[in-house]
Parts: sequence; structure tokens; C-alpha cells
Amino acid sequence: MRTSPIAIRDARSRRRLGARSFRRPDDLGATGSYWDEPLEDLRTAHELASPGRPLAVLGGIAISLRPMSQINSFKPPEPAEALARLGMPMEDAMRTQRAVRRLHLEPVSHEVLLPLLELSLKAPTSSDSQDWAYVIVEDRAQKEKLAKLYRRANRFIKPLATRMAKGDAAALRNMKPGQWQADNFEDLPVLVIPCYRRNQKHKPVGRPQISVSSFYGSVYPAVQNFLLGCRAVGLGASLQTIPLWWIPGVRKALDLPRNMTPVCLIPVGWARGNYGTTTRRPIGEVVHLDRFGNRAFLDQA
Repeated sequence: MRTSPIAIRDARSRRRLGARSFRRPDDLGATGSYWDEPLEDLRTAHELASPGRPLAVLGGIAISLRPMSQINSFKPPEPAEALARLGMPMEDAMRTQRAVRRLHLEPVSHEVLLPLLELSLKAPTSSDSQDWAYVIVEDRAQKEKLAKLYRRANRFIKPLATRMAKGDAAALRNMKPGQWQADNFEDLPVLVIPCYRRNQKHKPVGRPQISVSSFYGSVYPAVQNFLLGCRAVGLGASLQTIPLWWIPGVRKALDLPRNMTPVCLIPVGWARGNYGTTTRRPIGEVVHLDRFGNRAFLDQA
């Protein structure tokens, strides 16, 4: 059976098992398949099985399979075609922009990425300081350094998050794309790391609070612009902070000067699957008129 390289790395990183541990059930009926997502509940896995989504077993764990042709058939759009999608209505982009973590692994052209980053810088900054810097990481050795930091944190965070989500099927399901990304961090096409210059007026920690607010308030508007641009052209992206949990390690890996602080990390690649509308609390529950507690618009909830 042919398997994709990424699938083999997935399985090894999760279970320390090689391709020889893979066996096909007699009724698989698929000629070319790849390992997709482990489904730890075998009964649930068999309930999900279908002619278009057969199953195999890896070390006693049900593995859903899809035809290799479904993966190999993806071809990134030409840069001009992708950038033409920036004409998407703003409301559509805002209503369907979400964290997309499952990505195709094909490279993202600089002809697409750089115009999106340029547009992101149309966002305002405190005192018009414009002290941004974007570090774009594409080199595998560099990504491996960041992946090592990320997984070190994930070893502590994942068990805690799993315990907190115990019994909540939706929460457990929502954790899987993030785990997929952690397992395949080195293979993600590009990591975009927004940074901002620290000075007396703008600093990431400390007092006065206005300096901290001004620092982050000068970064995140540009980040949101970039995320909306990614949504419009069809790139998957998600704002992450866990990979930057140890700033000295990140600073060393990226050769950042001491006055330049990484704020977040955005993995970017062509989105696998479809975008869709997000679910949020009704606006009447969120808006308070004149003072906190006066929810005057609850009838619009």
C-alpha cells in the first residue's frame, strides 16, 4: 500500500510505529490510500466508515483513509487567480474567517504572501510608530527549532486540555486539528511571525499599562488584516501564541535583537476543506449600554 510521507511521520510521532505496523482489513477495498486522522474509539471509527472513507488499523487504533488521488489532485491557484479573490465582500470574509489549522503542504508563493503582508500594514499603530517586523520562516531547519519549543510546551498543555474537555465530544474533536499541526509543524509551508519594536512608549510587559496596551494595539490590527486577506484568497491561517511560550529560545532561533519582540505565530498554507460561518454569542449578550450590566439589547439576542 502506498502512503504519503506526511502520514508516515504522523503515525510515527503519535505511536512510534513504522509502516510495517500497518495492516489492511480484508474489506478495505481501496487501492491507494493515506493515513488521515486517528480515531481512538474503534466503534465510532467503524460507524464513520464508508466507501469513500474506508478504515485500516494501526497498532490497534482505527485509522480513517482516503484515496491518494484526493490528496495528490490539489494544485494551488496561480498567484493572479488567488489575489483576484481579494475582491470578496468584506462581510463574507468576516463572517467566514476562522482558525484553519489543517493545511495543504504545497509551498505558498511569495507573489501571494507578500501582497497580503503589505495590505496588513495598512492597519493603524500607536503614535504612527509603524515599528512592525515580519519574520517569514520557510527553512525546515528553522521550523524544526520552533517545533521543538512548541512540542515542549504541548507536552504539558495537551494533558491538561484533554482533562478539561473530558466528556465534551465537541471540545475533544476541536483539539484534533491543533494536534495535527503540532505533529507536522516542520512540514507546514510557512510560518509568519509578527514582531514589534520595544521602547519606552511601547513595551510588551510592565507599567504603565498604557505602554503595554499601545504595544499590542499596534500589532493585532495588522494581524487581523492579514488573517482576513488569507481568508479571501483561500489560505488557511490561525493565530497562535503557545509556540512562542519561551521568548529567549524564539529570539535565539530567529536572531531577533533584544528590542524586537515576537508577538504571535501564524502558520499559513492553502486550506484543506472549506471555510464556513462561525458561531458566536448573540450580540445582545455582549453589548452593555453606558455602563457594564445594562444589557439593553437582550431582545436582539
